[in-house]
Amino acid sequence: MSMEARFYEDIDDFFNIAYPFLLAREAENNLLLSILNSLKEKIHSYEKDMPLLFSLADNDDVKLIALRTPPHDIIISYIDDLNYIEVLVEELFKLNEKLPGVLSFKEAADKFSELWCEQNSLKPNLLRKERIYKLEEVSKDTIGTKKFSVASKTHQTIVLKWAGEMLKEALVDVTEDDIEHTTNQLKKEFEENKSKIFLLFDNNEPVSMVRKAGKTPNGNFVNLVYTPPSLRRKGYATECVAKLSKQLLEEGNKYCFLFTDLSNPTSNSIYQKIGYRPVIDENHYKFLTK
Repeated sequence: MSMEARFYEDIDDFFNIAYPFLLAREAENNLLLSILNSLKEKIHSYEKDMPLLFSLADNDDVKLIALRTPPHDIIISYIDDLNYIEVLVEELFKLNEKLPGVLSFKEAADKFSELWCEQNSLKPNLLRKERIYKLEEVSKDTIGTKKFSVASKTHQTIVLKWAGEMLKEALVDVTEDDIEHTTNQLKKEFEENKSKIFLLFDNNEPVSMVRKAGKTPNGNFVNLVYTPPSLRRKGYATECVAKLSKQLLEEGNKYCFLFTDLSNPTSNSIYQKIGYRPVIDENHYKFLTK
């Protein structure tokens, strides 16, 4: 194999190489595509911590893409041959990279974390098993008739409260900093009248929320789905997600994507009822000192 491993300083160079490769498996690589899009738009906001941008090619034929925006974990693209993981580990090791964790499709994440931890005397901790879902058509009977609209500034307090509750419930390892980071982002969107949070209302009271998140070339992510515990099992989340998904398709997206935590059977069944179909399973590891 005449493999060429390359790290990039320039986001445009990287984009030109990575984008067509990732797009060939858009559903599997949806998170990378979404990050790549936002990097291209706001690369200047990354000056203090440059992202790690990596490609592995065989005679100009790209085989693997990996990306990390500090302080987050490294994300590895979908690949056909797990042997490429060994090359990635070697190249990162040579650079003396310090990585907090990895997210990729199950087999790649398992292999990377095993090799990386061996090399660096760390131990892998499987934080979350996730599944990527993709929707192309919303099941009609989930759309419902309740009022649904983008959250306005008057809803900011409840949205920020729910976002904090949702993160605490969904993410075992969430820190106050993570919550603050998310709520600051949402606040900023409210201040600029660019809220991407949508609410479902029952008797004019907000009962469930969902967020229109990152974009891929042909799709859009949905995240921050939350219904307060006292309002659950009434079909609110189903209707809320179905309505936003339908709206995203009407805006011209071919797909909607979301990540679910496999330890939450309720959310997985809700999404399937709406029309979401499993694409691939992902593992998210954190690396701990022994």
